[in-house]
Amino acid sequence: MKRLIITAALAALVFPIQAAQAGLKVGDVAPQLAIKHWVKGEAFDLAKAKPGSVTVVEFWATWCGPCVMSIPHMSEMYDHFKSKGVNIIGVSDEKKETVEKFLAKGYDAKMRYTVAIDDAGKTNAAFMKAAGQGGIPCAFIVKDGKIAWIGHPMNGLDAEVAKLCGDTQYAERQEKLKSLTEDIQKNAEAEKWEGVQTALTEYLKLDPKSIQHQLAMYHLLLVKMKKPDDAAKHGRAFVESATEVDGLNTMAWVIVKHQDFEGVRDLKLATDAAKKAMEVSKEDSVEVLDTYALVLSETGKMDDAVKMQERAIAKCGEDDPRTKRELTTRLEEYKKKQKGA
Repeated sequence: MKRLIITAALAALVFPIQAAQAGLKVGDVAPQLAIKHWVKGEAFDLAKAKPGSVTVVEFWATWCGPCVMSIPHMSEMYDHFKSKGVNIIGVSDEKKETVEKFLAKGYDAKMRYTVAIDDAGKTNAAFMKAAGQGGIPCAFIVKDGKIAWIGHPMNGLDAEVAKLCGDTQYAERQEKLKSLTEDIQKNAEAEKWEGVQTALTEYLKLDPKSIQHQLAMYHLLLVKMKKPDDAAKHGRAFVESATEVDGLNTMAWVIVKHQDFEGVRDLKLATDAAKKAMEVSKEDSVEVLDTYALVLSETGKMDDAVKMQERAIAKCGEDDPRTKRELTTRLEEYKKKQKGA
């Protein structure tokens, strides 16, 4: 999952979902939800929603990196709009146990909206397939029983919800962020790096918690603009101010693993980010332990790297065999380096 999250963080800053020929479209009557389990939150019936209220139905999965990246954003939206009667429902087609284990690994507090399990793919078929949507995450806004919007949750969902709720101040802020994102992309395509820097700076003033944009600025300064001192200053300011485990962990992993940083890796910054992630997570996260082991390996501390990776594997347990295999493969690599050292 970590590689998927990193890819999402350093990918394009707008994520449109391309729809095939769709039968379900904006303005149509919304299908009803077919839910097998309500994992978190109360059961919800779209047909009984209060007139004028707004409901967001988002399709996601625990294995989907971009979905995981969007969870904090969805929760922030819910926190802001719930007083206006907005409800958010995250629908997964995975097993109930899989989602429950995901929430138990620290995402229960991060995923503050309703979480549900699809009933044999019926909800997915009624919404996603009917609308020609092939990728997740994908969100549908329903108001007064009709589809009001369809798209990626990081591509204008919050602005549309704000408009439908009459929250003009929030809507204006989101429109500004959208405009700045367009400026970032336009300047990047033209390789006008100073223009990218200007737009990114303005974006981060409005949304300093965006890990995608923090990483984009670090990458821009170090790789594109060849300003290692400015990149280091930016990176250290982010690490010092960051309070979210995911952002710190991703920063450390990206510095060490991303191919664009080959030859210019700031291992001191990666170490500081990994150590703070350990501190904030109370050393209770498999991914953080795994990242710290990687950083220790890259800095030549092989004995410590092996011990840390063994802790990550022990923490992972038997309920996530795919992750455990990945962790074990890295452990064997560290042991080979340990013997060589």
